[in-house]
Amino acid sequence: MSSFNLVQIVPSLDSGGVERGTVDVANFLAEKKIQNFIITSGGKMIKELDKNFTHVHQLPVDSKNFFSYPLIARKINQFIKTNNINIVHVRSRAPAWMINLMGKNNIKTIATFHNVYGGNLYLKKIYNKGLSKMDHLVAISEYVKETIVKKYNLPPNNISVINRGIDTEYFNQPLDAGIIDNTIKENQFDTAKKIILFPARITSWKGQLEFIDVIKKMDTQNILILFAGDIKNESYTKLVRDKIKHNNLDGIFKILGSVNQDEMRCLYHLADLSVSFPLRAEGFGRTVSESLYSKTPVLAFDYGGVKNQLANLNDMFKVKPQDYQVLPAKIEKLLSLSEDQKKEALEGAQLVIENNFSKINMVNQYLKLYESAKS
Repeated sequence: MSSFNLVQIVPSLDSGGVERGTVDVANFLAEKKIQNFIITSGGKMIKELDKNFTHVHQLPVDSKNFFSYPLIARKINQFIKTNNINIVHVRSRAPAWMINLMGKNNIKTIATFHNVYGGNLYLKKIYNKGLSKMDHLVAISEYVKETIVKKYNLPPNNISVINRGIDTEYFNQPLDAGIIDNTIKENQFDTAKKIILFPARITSWKGQLEFIDVIKKMDTQNILILFAGDIKNESYTKLVRDKIKHNNLDGIFKILGSVNQDEMRCLYHLADLSVSFPLRAEGFGRTVSESLYSKTPVLAFDYGGVKNQLANLNDMFKVKPQDYQVLPAKIEKLLSLSEDQKKEALEGAQLVIENNFSKINMVNQYLKLYESAKS
């Protein structure tokens, strides 16, 4: 039997890094035959959970209506008492406030800061700071820790850094040649061209529009650019499509939309270069480690959690944030690397990721935290 009885609370389990981390931890505990709980509003990732050891309870914890929080908090509190839970791990601001509105007798609370969260208005800052009122805090990167310490005046000794982790075991499995062939055929990729992968959901702060301006300055005869990420932001996706068309770049760009895990792994394999150019620093930026672990060179704005990942790696993978003027030359240099040069540039990258940014490291560190935090 485990010495702790855990519930993770996450708004939904549809997609994203927060959700992936929740599922990874739950499944790791299940593998060790540790019963655990998740409270969520729902989502397609529920089917990935081990039903024998992870029990899902659905409540509207994704609500943006603050006036509904006291009622939801009472329901959470009842669930905690009924199931003798002694550790509550919240992974988002709304659930944190719900926990803040209920009594915390006989439980320990943990919150993970998955980002630094924007907003300078007083009420927004108060809302964001709700996460900090738990007994122990986790930051998903050194960058997140440094930022929340300054932004919310928090004591650093109460914050653990547990880096978000990529599934190195999955990436070490042999690639299915059939999936690669199908991906090429279905999307009509011209593999004779140099492929640049832009793995990010299509939304304004990820920087797709600005990247189109960069590509306009380049010789595009021999390149193919893949935008891979969900297109739920329809208005911004339309702007991206219109800009591509207006600049006669239809044959250069392909918007793939959402892709599953196997398809994304194929794209990393096919790409000659993977890029990350968000307009603001990200808390982690998992695609950078995934690309490098797939032996695909990257070019990324050197700030936020990405800076932490690239700290001990080749400088050719880094570029000063927002320095769009140097990007064409940097991209061309990376695309022109020989196989030997590419191998040399990537030397040691996989080991750095295994030691610092792997899923197995992440889940083991959470297990240690739960064991030390139990009431």
